[in-house]
Amino acid sequence: MSQMKPEPTLMDCPFFIDWITISQSFDYDLPLVSAGVVWSVNVHGEVEWQTVRAATVEGSHDTSIQVRCDGRTVRLSGNVSRFGRSDNVFGYDLAACIRRCSNIVAQFGLPPFTAGQKYYRHTKPRADRRFFNPNGTLHAVSSGHSLAELAPAWTGARISRLDLTANFETGSMSNARAYLEWLGTQQTSARIKVGVHGDGETVDWGRGSRRIYSKAYLKAPELLRHNGPRQLIEYCEDAGVVRFEVTVKANQLQTMGCDYLGGLDMGQLVNLFEERRTVLTRAEHTHDDLEQLPNTLRRTARDWLAGDDLRGRMSLATFKRHRAGLLPYGIDIAVKRNVVEFKPRIRVIEVRPAVAPSWYDFNERLAAA
Repeated sequence: MSQMKPEPTLMDCPFFIDWITISQSFDYDLPLVSAGVVWSVNVHGEVEWQTVRAATVEGSHDTSIQVRCDGRTVRLSGNVSRFGRSDNVFGYDLAACIRRCSNIVAQFGLPPFTAGQKYYRHTKPRADRRFFNPNGTLHAVSSGHSLAELAPAWTGARISRLDLTANFETGSMSNARAYLEWLGTQQTSARIKVGVHGDGETVDWGRGSRRIYSKAYLKAPELLRHNGPRQLIEYCEDAGVVRFEVTVKANQLQTMGCDYLGGLDMGQLVNLFEERRTVLTRAEHTHDDLEQLPNTLRRTARDWLAGDDLRGRMSLATFKRHRAGLLPYGIDIAVKRNVVEFKPRIRVIEVRPAVAPSWYDFNERLAAA
């Protein structure tokens, strides 16, 4: 049986997995797992469609996972790194999460999630043939189809959501709040809007996107709201831990060729995560250090810091040119500056990846309640 492509080591991989949605179809009967069936009936009393409602699997520490099986297809969705644990400040890599998913569904007598076997399928919807490729070479295609009409696929599990997660230390809660305030001014592109939520404790980019959504938030307040372990709360407060999450949805996974477990290329996910987190490193530049700016941009930067409306005093072309020139310095003039919150005092915040403390418990208690 074919295996997933090798993953980067824990040292190389900059994230762990939180939420995962995974499913796999089998060609034999399986136990039914559901919380009932939803039917749609037309005016003539005919069933138009039906779907199995997922059962909620309760774990310890008020955690839960959604599992369903209609007799052939198994689906699991939830925060697997959190399930059965008192916290998920630090989580597991993808391989460990897949094992945990398989252990959870095994409680219902369901088979594990696997990579399956590679085959090539027609890209045209009307075609319904599989060309198996166990040795890595395409079998001869009869029926007159060219290789250009075939796309690789796998018979095993498919992933429709992955949350890539990492923690960063800023040195203190005061630094963490100042850092989040600064991130709230950072728009990653003209199409991806930045948002600030929950009294400035969360900053996100791409809310509502059908492909990628990312956010940064203060971890200590989130642990407090969920009655997390006191020792962990104190660690997150003392270290000023900021959590960064990138939700990769089904459309994006499919575009990247990472929707099949067997064909998932971890290197692509690493590249995507690194690209998304570049917004975090912009904060290494201080707004007050304007002497490094070219003369043509320095006045624009000072006016923006003073709260001036730049759109109303320069042409659209000039505005776009100055914005592009200032973004590498951590200044986005497309986001209105709140002069009330501006502190003239220079403050340098060092942001570094967080490492799990030696006392942190990576327990794997999976038993359902």
